[in-house]
Amino acid sequence: MLRTLAVIFFVSPVLAAFAAGPVADAVDPVVQAIRESAQDNSRLSSCVALANANRQVSTPESAAMRRKAIEQVSARLKRNEPAMLRARADAARKGLYGFKQDPDMALRLYERAKTPDAGLNAALILFKGGADPMEAATAKRIVDVLTKSGASLPNSRGSTGSQAHYIAGLVHESGATGDADPKRAFEHYRASARNGYVPGAFHYLRLLSQTLPKLPDSERSVVMQELRMMMTRWRWQSADIMLLNGDMYAAKWIPDEDGFLAQYHWRMAQRMGGPKEVRDFEDALKTRLKKLSPEKEKRLEEAVESGIRNVMAVKHELEFADLCAE
Repeated sequence: MLRTLAVIFFVSPVLAAFAAGPVADAVDPVVQAIRESAQDNSRLSSCVALANANRQVSTPESAAMRRKAIEQVSARLKRNEPAMLRARADAARKGLYGFKQDPDMALRLYERAKTPDAGLNAALILFKGGADPMEAATAKRIVDVLTKSGASLPNSRGSTGSQAHYIAGLVHESGATGDADPKRAFEHYRASARNGYVPGAFHYLRLLSQTLPKLPDSERSVVMQELRMMMTRWRWQSADIMLLNGDMYAAKWIPDEDGFLAQYHWRMAQRMGGPKEVRDFEDALKTRLKKLSPEKEKRLEEAVESGIRNVMAVKHELEFADLCAE
């Protein structure tokens, strides 16, 4: 009975729409929302205009359309329209629509756009293309573009905010700008973590755990609650967080019987592999992994084999916020 009702409930609006015809569409709230959103198509129309401006000319009509598109693109770039600047930057970065691939031009255009997404893209070009260790001029330019675009401001949210805060945290903690700023780095990592970016969550949890001994008992209990909650949530996606979780057991912040749980988490981290935020990950494991009694070794092996099924094979690579598709 319930199944029949469910089918009727979901199908009947569709049948009603076909029966009613165009009149039903005119008042349908979803149709209305789609039509309203289509009125503001400046974002995607920027990509279309670029494609038309650089298309091959074969007829007088297409040549006229191309000239009109070129004029439109030029005018919108001169007005510093963010959507057009971002679209043209995408085309330069990826070599879209027949435009030459030019990372330097892409960087300049993203900086001119001054929107959070464009700011993240500019920062990524600098971050990925910079020397290691990062030069002071590059670090300052990254911080500058993330701040001026709003990408790393406290109210920056979502994928853009999570990645921008992560990058800003790394730069501030490294001292690449000339002075390390652990407090600001911590605030950026926290924003990244709370927006769901796992590498940012690792650094946030790392700094929290390192600070535990400095906190009074009244504050430590609150921090421990957040630490345990976030580690439980993210450890299956991050070998680094799994390693850190083992360290929490080893330091006795969380009760552990004869080091069993610390060894369990460290061995899980070893099995998970993948990209690491901890640069000396393998060396860190070598100093931690130890043999337990034969009985506990058997239990450990069984626990790890069971736990590995929970691991989520997710890559957390930094991604550009593209406006124009490939």
